Amino acid sequence: MTVLQKLQYDFIQNEIWILTFGGAFQRSNIYRSKDQEEQKKGFFKKSIRSFIEDTILDSYKTTMVSDTEHIENIKRVSDYSSNFSELFNNEKINFGIAQKMLNLYLKYMWSLGHIQSPPHFPVDRIIQELLNKELKALGIRGLELKAWTQFTDENHYLKVMNSARELISKKEFFANHSLAELELSLFQRR
Repeated sequence: MTVLQKLQYDFIQNEIWILTFGGAFQRSNIYRSKDQEEQKKGFFKKSIRSFIEDTILDSYKTTMVSDTEHIENIKRVSDYSSNFSELFNNEKINFGIAQKMLNLYLKYMWSLGHIQSPPHFPVDRIIQELLNKELKALGIRGLELKAWTQFTDENHYLKVMNSARELISKKEFFANHSLAELELSLFQRR
């Protein structure tokens, strides 16, 4: 990689992380106080970014990560945040916020061609509504909508993934789509 290519890569990574943190923390009320020192929040963001890039990302570059391994990686992100417990209302970010952060980052990296298709997609209210709309059009009962910022474990998250798999299997338009491709397609069609 040339010096210029490294500068370009670093620039894009910084922009991706700004978008990732914005998407993961929007309306989440994760911080104990709005007056938390920005320096501490900045250190947390820098640290969790390094943790994901240095510890988790490599497995997504070369292999298809299983559902089980991906869920464990989401939990690892949540658990890592407990190193900054003084910042958070619940002493760490919950499963819902961790999945949004990791999945959104992976979506950006995949869209840029840096990794293979991620095993899942970022779950939020919009994708839950879009999935329900598509399922109902096929006569299939949709899921109860749940606030992703309140997911404390993988239970509802996996229900969303299973609903997406059902849509892929029942609607010819989405045949042969991965979960990530389905979400990207639904997101573009909204």
